[in-house]
Amino acid sequence: MAEPARRVLVLEDSVLVSMAIEAALAERGFETVLAGSLSAAKARLGGSPLLAALLDFQLPDGSSLELARELEDMGCPIAIVSGADGDAVPAEFPFTKRFVKPVSAEDLAEWVASIDPSALPVAAPPPT
Repeated sequence: MAEPARRVLVLEDSVLVSMAIEAALAERGFETVLAGSLSAAKARLGGSPLLAALLDFQLPDGSSLELARELEDMGCPIAIVSGADGDAVPAEFPFTKRFVKPVSAEDLAEWVASIDPSALPVAAPPPT
C-alpha cells in the first residue's frame, strides 16, 4: 500500500506568514512546498502528490482561483486564505474551505490535519 500524501502546498506572498505555516505543519509531520507567487507554485509542483493546498487568494501575479480549480479537479482539498471580503471568492468555488486573515498558522495546520487521505478520490498529482 502506498504511503499517504503528506505534502502541502503553501502559496503565500508574505515570507513571515509562510514560515509560520510551514512550522505549524512541520510540527504535525507534514512536508511543505512553499511558493510566494503563482509562477513559483507551478514551478515547484512536481514529484509526490499533494494532501492539501493552502492558497493565498491575491498574489503579486494574480488570483489563485485558476490553480485552485486545477488542484481541485485532481482531488486535492483546497483552502483559500484571504484578507479580502468574504464574498471575494466566487460562488462557483464551493469546494474550497475559506479562512479570513488574520488566521493563525495553527488553525490552518489543524484543518490540514483533519483531512483523511484515505477519503480522497486519488492522491492529487501536481499540475504541469
